[in-house]
Amino acid sequence: MNLNFKNTAYDSLYLESMMSVHALVFSKLFALKKEYDIFSMIDVYMQHSEIRSRMDVGNWSALNKGWKQIFNSINFSLCKPKSEDYPVDDILLGWIAHIYVLLQWRYNISSSILNQKLPSKVLCEMYNPLHETSYEIACEKLYNKFIVQPLS
Repeated sequence: MNLNFKNTAYDSLYLESMMSVHALVFSKLFALKKEYDIFSMIDVYMQHSEIRSRMDVGNWSALNKGWKQIFNSINFSLCKPKSEDYPVDDILLGWIAHIYVLLQWRYNISSSILNQKLPSKVLCEMYNPLHETSYEIACEKLYNKFIVQPLS
């Protein structure tokens, strides 16, 4: 991965671990909280978690949280109940996690705004064909389509 970007959200040393821990959190949400809609849980986390918002500004303590701390930062009372089964698996959830973390880091945009413009269900629908390309190219395409274009 080419990490020679300027004005990123935080030091690139945290990036790989952030992608990994978010993939684990999203996987644990799907496995442990079956009563809630997976996309609602991801959206609530991205928009309302205090830990996530501190990660966005490079808070070293937040960037070093484990999956349980992140998982427990989610206000499940804001999550919608599960109403249908989606064809979701750990590979898809890992891809969503990687894309969200890389988009937020690369473009230094708050997770809340990022998720409002690109909700997790919409991101899921973009998996095909974007999973065939690199994370960097997928992020560039998503940024141009959902973040930049709507502002124009």
